Amino acid sequence: MVTLVLLSCIVLALGPSACSPGYSGTTKIAFVRDGQLWTIYPDGSGAYKVVENTPPVVGVGWSPDHHLLVFRTLDSDYAASTAGRRLKPDSLTGLVPDAPAGLNTVGVDGGSPIPIFFSSAAVRISDAWWDPTGSRLLYRLTLRGETSLLRWELAQNDQPGGIATRTLPASLAIPSLSNAGGRILGVDQHGLFTINLTGTEQRWLTRTLPPGHPLPATLERVLWQPHQTQPAFLYAISAVPNGSASQISLILQQPTGETRTLLTCSCRQFAWSSSGQQVLASTADGRYLIVNLDGSLRLSIQAEIDSVPFWSPDGRFLLLDGRHSLWLVDIQTGRQQLLLSDRTPLGPMSAAGEQLPAVSALLQPVPNSLWGSDSRSLVFLTRGRLWWQGKSLLHEGNGLYLATLDAQGQPLAAPRLLTTGAITQVGWNYQDSAVSFLFQGPLL
Repeated sequence: MVTLVLLSCIVLALGPSACSPGYSGTTKIAFVRDGQLWTIYPDGSGAYKVVENTPPVVGVGWSPDHHLLVFRTLDSDYAASTAGRRLKPDSLTGLVPDAPAGLNTVGVDGGSPIPIFFSSAAVRISDAWWDPTGSRLLYRLTLRGETSLLRWELAQNDQPGGIATRTLPASLAIPSLSNAGGRILGVDQHGLFTINLTGTEQRWLTRTLPPGHPLPATLERVLWQPHQTQPAFLYAISAVPNGSASQISLILQQPTGETRTLLTCSCRQFAWSSSGQQVLASTADGRYLIVNLDGSLRLSIQAEIDSVPFWSPDGRFLLLDGRHSLWLVDIQTGRQQLLLSDRTPLGPMSAAGEQLPAVSALLQPVPNSLWGSDSRSLVFLTRGRLWWQGKSLLHEGNGLYLATLDAQGQPLAAPRLLTTGAITQVGWNYQDSAVSFLFQGPLL
């Protein structure tokens, strides 16, 4: 048996991999460093620049099957302008605002990118988000940055320059793409609606806008339930008579039309869990509430306000990635562990009463997950947070790290430094936009 294990490691060593904790098949980790798109293996080997000589890369997203990447590159003229040089990613999410840019897809091993959208100095474009089937990409366009001239487009992932691109009906929120790939869910001034993939057969699910709509941008969402062939959907309404967003109710609507109130709270954000069997909501005082589909409260977690949530693929663990701390929550046991911090006193890190973004704010989901496909491995950027469970990482320094967990959710050892440099985004796997909260890059 020992001989077979050694032989397996020798065979694996012929490629850029290793028999080490956290390695999952041929899965690669993608990251943006110094404006260029890279991949690396989970053992730290094989760092590879996926495309050469491109304008600055400002966004990247894994396809669901992990074979393709979509990436956004700044328009060359814009990148050389004063505004382009001032454009910076958000220090927490790495997201960059809508900007004059092009969209491309490329295989994980490189090759010639397919230009899905050609850049134009007059058109600002968001990152692109994959549909759960991996066949199409959704993105947002604004002419000269005016939200009144906003449109949503759905493109085929292998057709260049708009050949197989559809403009979808206007929606106040980012359209939600169903798991089966057949229907799209949105909300406009007439109410909640569905359409097919060609942008036709529009059918209204409500006769008017739900109470309180349009809501602030982080709450103006209608989300298909992940991993279901007959999905329910989730949305928010105002819970007070004057239509204020100070108290909202999260509504679960079944395919039959039956509705149920899951939660009423002073919520700032909501999204599905990766399994589609719970809902996650954040509140103004820094609590993160996990709610079952019968409306019962599974967990209440205290963490930094505006942390980025990342569910493990199996739905057991939740990471909360904040500006000062990284928390790990075991949903089965309720145990919460502070993995990483900069030793700032813990507690809410935002001013009480901070205003939610207006409905016209151009927000984005986080397109990638920090989790490996085995749900026991994860990657993270330190961003100055150099204390791992009370032990210093100062000797290793800032960079991209990998950590592994045992079956009980405990870290096996100190995290492994994979690479360093000016890394702004990292992703190990695809993340359904219905599972992500919404964030905004720094204002231009």
